[in-house]
Amino acid sequence: MLRKRLLRQAGIMRLWLIPGMRVKRYVSVAVIGTLLLVVGVILGVLWILQERRDVISTPLEEVLVSQGWHLWGGWISAFSVLIGLSLSISAVARLNRSLLSNWFPRPKEAAYVLSQRLSLAKGPKIVALGGGTGLSNLLRGLRNHSSNLTAVVTVSDDGGSSGRLRTAFNMPAPGDISDCLAALSDNESELSRLLEYRFLRGNELKGHTFGNLFITTLTEVEGDFGKAIRTLNALLNLTGAVYPATPEVVSLHAEKQSGEQVIGESNMRLVAGAVKKVSIEPSHPPPTPEVLNAIIEADAIILGPGSLFTSTLPPLLVPAIRRALQGTHAQIIYVCNIMTEAGETDGFSALDHVQAIYNHLGRYPDKVIVNGTPIDEARLMRYREENAEIVSFDSAAFEQLGIELLPLPILGSGPHAQHDSLALANWISTYAKRGPVSSLRKELVSA
Repeated sequence: MLRKRLLRQAGIMRLWLIPGMRVKRYVSVAVIGTLLLVVGVILGVLWILQERRDVISTPLEEVLVSQGWHLWGGWISAFSVLIGLSLSISAVARLNRSLLSNWFPRPKEAAYVLSQRLSLAKGPKIVALGGGTGLSNLLRGLRNHSSNLTAVVTVSDDGGSSGRLRTAFNMPAPGDISDCLAALSDNESELSRLLEYRFLRGNELKGHTFGNLFITTLTEVEGDFGKAIRTLNALLNLTGAVYPATPEVVSLHAEKQSGEQVIGESNMRLVAGAVKKVSIEPSHPPPTPEVLNAIIEADAIILGPGSLFTSTLPPLLVPAIRRALQGTHAQIIYVCNIMTEAGETDGFSALDHVQAIYNHLGRYPDKVIVNGTPIDEARLMRYREENAEIVSFDSAAFEQLGIELLPLPILGSGPHAQHDSLALANWISTYAKRGPVSSLRKELVSA
């Protein structure tokens, strides 16, 4: 066994010595530079101690008492140190570039990239549950603070490209997962452009995005949706991980406050009025195992932002995920929407949003983040045309429930009243670093 191991190590060493590897030359230069550096230091010490005859041997004394050494010894020492140092630094830099050229597109930035990755690896462990543009937008900000991210994505969408593929291949909806994969990718801009590309022609392809087709293809190859997403996590070199709440096909059912029943996420807003509660069919789908492990190890769990009943709540309806969240020691932070949504949260206040979470999860979040920045009239007019309004909040009501309300400056720019992903991520990272809530706090929240 030992002999085989030694032979294998010897084989690996021989590979490093193959011509063209650009390793031997730089190692040799580094060795020469180091030797010159050591010699220079020794000569410098001898030049400094040339008057100390008691610590110098007789042969050296004959050299050191010479007039030439007295005049030039210091210069020779300094020159040797400088040459040795220059050769060593240059060789190490070139060796570094040669070794890392296959892993980094710009080897000169390898030190920066490695430093950044090590720093992100020390970040808080955050689990974000939801879907839609809200979750992917949040992930784009959080990836700057930690690589210990797990996105748990809803897969109940039944409209558009996702809906067509879901029906044709009997698979969970891939659309929101595709967006989150792009958001956490190292090459986000290039990958986003690719995954979000929507075919504009071709009877079968028209309307589909490349990302949805990519996930569908991999699901067919792997024979399982969960395996396909695990493969994508490995392929795309993500700053974190993306998983479906369940690898099974589920459909979303809703009951409006009027009592009317609605089947299918895409039909939710076609029926006027706010939603009272939602459920999934089948009601007991299996969770993705990695999701449960992430919740157990999390420092913070983020719900939202996103459509309350169609993005934020569906992952909580998977029984195993719901139980894990009920028993977690991590702090649960809910990011409340800035505006209401017609046909879903009509007339909802922040407290109504939180109460809906309690009704479906069985516990309140520990913290609730709301927008504390005024919204300009131009944007408000657009939302009024859509029968949407600002989500109001009352600090006293949250205080009575033992929930920490956090009005923060998180309004983004642009035509829509959406969260600023960078500002929101900064605040979440700050609170996540504080770690789990105390047992007393949990008792207050659950009471």
